[in-house]
Amino acid sequence: MKPRLPFLACLLCLACTPKTYTVEGIYTAENGTPVHLIDLDKGDTLAVTSVQDNRFSFTGKTDAPRYVYVGQGRERIRFILEPGTVTADIDERTSGGTPMVDAYNAFHTRFYRYDALRNQERKALGDMEAQALNEAWAALDRKYAGLQGDLTDSLVRRNRDNLLGALALDDLATKDTARFMALYRDMSPAMQAFFMLSNDRDDIVLRSRTAPGKMFTDYLVKGGNPDGTDVRLSDYVGKGKYILLDHWASWCGPCIAEMPYLKKTWEAFAGDRFDIVSIAVSDKREDTVGALARLDMPWNQILDGQKIPSDLYNISAIPHLILFAPDGTILQRGLRGEQIYATVAQVLSEE
Repeated sequence: MKPRLPFLACLLCLACTPKTYTVEGIYTAENGTPVHLIDLDKGDTLAVTSVQDNRFSFTGKTDAPRYVYVGQGRERIRFILEPGTVTADIDERTSGGTPMVDAYNAFHTRFYRYDALRNQERKALGDMEAQALNEAWAALDRKYAGLQGDLTDSLVRRNRDNLLGALALDDLATKDTARFMALYRDMSPAMQAFFMLSNDRDDIVLRSRTAPGKMFTDYLVKGGNPDGTDVRLSDYVGKGKYILLDHWASWCGPCIAEMPYLKKTWEAFAGDRFDIVSIAVSDKREDTVGALARLDMPWNQILDGQKIPSDLYNISAIPHLILFAPDGTILQRGLRGEQIYATVAQVLSEE
């Protein structure tokens, strides 16, 4: 019998033959506004088209699913591009229509629904003694991180070698690092190298260097004082006081929403043993100054932090609060809402 290698080679060739994708989009913009289709992993521009009557479309071929964005500047959405037709609404930031896109959207909705439920339970706790409130918050964090981890585990183990599993695992990276790393090690080599997961892995390593229990990492912000002089984190941290460091920006709504909790804490405890420092990150100096003129933030301010603290302390989203001990040791990270006052009250009462 003659070898069947030529036939097998044909089958393999057919299996990897590029297949057609179509993106049908909605974008309320002037006719002629450019819309880009870009491979986020490789950085390649796959196609460029333009808006006509608030609509646009792309058609092409791909030999494997890709993680892409469609749009321009900040007006864009991300999704998995695979054979078939994806509908992409840039105005509403929604997409759908193909198996992976729909499956990830369903997962993402359920995953972040747990965040909303956790926040509802936090608000329902009401007034509690400081230590009890912190214990209740910690219990809720464990509960919902566990539920998010179980949901992710179920999906990722069935999709270790594709972008659906990779994107689902990315959502877990900041929720449960131990479980993320365990699942990451089981991903295929190609998915381990996917830029979002490799970045998550590197961030987790960096985060471990600035985790609670570690000594603070100093940095310099040139011209960071309101008077234009240079300032170091060590001008405040490690000087014998508890310091609550608030990372914020003038454009950040959730940051502004935290200000009443910060003010309540500052008014109750500021003095020889405790103080607050706010540092503006990823913000224009003039916008920060304008916001400070409108907001009631009577504590210490650092301007023009930009990405310096975010890079050193692996801060991926703001607001982000870090509480330092008098000697500069990191005590807690990620405090929010009523937990801010409760935590400060607790550490001060323990001395």
